[in-house]
Amino acid sequence: MTRWIRRFAIGAVVVVTGLIGVLAVGLGALRLAAHLRETESAAAAAPADGKFVDSGHGRLFVMDPAPPGGIPVVLFHGTAAWSKLWWRTTAALKADGYRPIAPDLPPFGYSERQGGYTRAEQAARIDGMMNALGAGRAVIVGHSFGAGAALEYVLRHRDRAIGLVLVDAALGLTQPPSDPPALLAYRPLRELAVAATATDPLATRFLLSKLIYRKDAASDETLDILKAPMRVTGTTSHIADWLLYFTGSDRAALSASRDEVSKIKVPVAMIWGDRDDVTPLAQANDLRALIPQASLKVMQDVGHIPQIEDPAAFNAALIDAIRQLASADPAVAHAGRN
Repeated sequence: MTRWIRRFAIGAVVVVTGLIGVLAVGLGALRLAAHLRETESAAAAAPADGKFVDSGHGRLFVMDPAPPGGIPVVLFHGTAAWSKLWWRTTAALKADGYRPIAPDLPPFGYSERQGGYTRAEQAARIDGMMNALGAGRAVIVGHSFGAGAALEYVLRHRDRAIGLVLVDAALGLTQPPSDPPALLAYRPLRELAVAATATDPLATRFLLSKLIYRKDAASDETLDILKAPMRVTGTTSHIADWLLYFTGSDRAALSASRDEVSKIKVPVAMIWGDRDDVTPLAQANDLRALIPQASLKVMQDVGHIPQIEDPAAFNAALIDAIRQLASADPAVAHAGRN
């Protein structure tokens, strides 16, 4: 019996070792594929309907399709997205007389990837971009992980914000602070993880489907948008560095403090999918308890990315929220009367 147990144990070790070897080879192949794919400069790869703006903290790629004059609406995208994912929303805002401004938050999209990725650093980039664009005061909209940077911007630059709209916000306010997993301190391991997920075009549909309730929203058009920046040089390496910020807590951020958030001085509106299991509706209710004056619009049969799952209903809800925020601002209301 002992001999058979020993043989079984040896066999199990051989199988596990073989599987680890196969996994290592597979991950290595994905990392090599990413290296071979990421060959274009951001300037060459960026779409012609956007522009680069010097923020003072690196050049940001920005979609700014409307002429100056309307109320600026700044759209902060979420993880692994970029400005183009707002394409239906920017069109609706422009048609309604607003000035939508959608930047790429580095390391995503085509913006220059320099400096750090804390919420305060992202807020500083946006403030520099707004100055460069001469945009003045704006309604700030933040989706998912980008909502942290959007909230940070409002808390640090409240004189620049007419109001704040949080869309299925991933703020981490209901969780204790934590550090990134120790394994991620090893940069090559982070790069392997990113190459197998965020920058693997073959994984994009699967990953997107895990975030949305309406699976048909993972259309070829949407997938092509998400994949487009994957050919920019250094994408996997830069996202691997960002992963440390994503998996740990930004303890220095004002937007990570429940006390600071509860003192917010600008009006707040929230839009949330009732089927969101990434940032469940309970988190929106927690925010309402923290900011009692905030309004909440719950969208039906929608998951974590309402702007692609039900764009018509989302755009209507967003425009309604913007109108309410603007009407509560004395300066905007006075300008409207004139």
